[in-house]
Amino acid sequence: MNNLLTVLTQNILPIFLVAAFGYALRRWMHMDTRDLSRAVFYCLSPCLVFSSLVNSQLLGDELLRLSAFTLLTTAVMGTLAWLTAKALRLSRTETVALLLLTMFVNGGNYGLTLNQLRYGEDGLARAIVYFVTSTVVLYSLGIFLASTGHLTWRQSLARLWRMPPLYAAGLVLLVYWLELELPTPLMRGIEIAGEGAIPLMLLVLGMQLADLRGHIHWRMLIPALSLRLLLAPFIGAGIAALLNLQDLGRATAIIEASMPSAVFNIVLATEFDLNPAVVTSIVAIGTLISPLTVAATITFLGL
Repeated sequence: MNNLLTVLTQNILPIFLVAAFGYALRRWMHMDTRDLSRAVFYCLSPCLVFSSLVNSQLLGDELLRLSAFTLLTTAVMGTLAWLTAKALRLSRTETVALLLLTMFVNGGNYGLTLNQLRYGEDGLARAIVYFVTSTVVLYSLGIFLASTGHLTWRQSLARLWRMPPLYAAGLVLLVYWLELELPTPLMRGIEIAGEGAIPLMLLVLGMQLADLRGHIHWRMLIPALSLRLLLAPFIGAGIAALLNLQDLGRATAIIEASMPSAVFNIVLATEFDLNPAVVTSIVAIGTLISPLTVAATITFLGL
């Protein structure tokens, strides 16, 4: 119990305190969420990805296993969501919404911050591998699923190629392979920009929570939260064992896989008319109760 309280107060509470500032800025000062979110996504987030991975000195084998963990976890959770939807006889729209809510997590502003607070810069570097890989999958397979056939593969790929974190990860590989040494002023500038990403990510999270509206749809709420918050940590632990992930790699990967559904799922649900009010309520409730489930995961699995 003491360890559980320590995780809640020392690792998770600071995240929601900063998010509360964002909530207040949006609710009472009506600060624009979209502009701040774009600044994080198009500028600060790629800098964070690049600087963290370049400075981490991760071995190529660990990078591959962490990426494989993300892909396998996403695939398994998607399969379980599809089987659940079939068992519950959900409609096509409800099935697609459940797939998105189960497969794609808030591994950025929530997961990255938690891993950095708990494990420092080494933990952050490993968590970023999950974040980058899952973002690529979200902006390709996720958009394709959400479109339910309305977008072609070419249109989905066109959106994927406009995603800055993808280019940041590609530049990291180039630096590794060619053993390049960037000029100190350039690298320091990238690092400073990257350091600003996580605080602003948390403000954006709070601002997004302030905008959430919806109604409870129990038929989707219970399976979505059960799969995402209760089952996913154990699926992650099994896949981590399968891939022989150890120490920080194992801990950060499982924590990322235990995150609540991504807020971006609301954007997809709204864009493609996938019961956006229902998706919004599930994302909101999942985010609010996730401190308890994530802290329990960390304590129970000894992360």
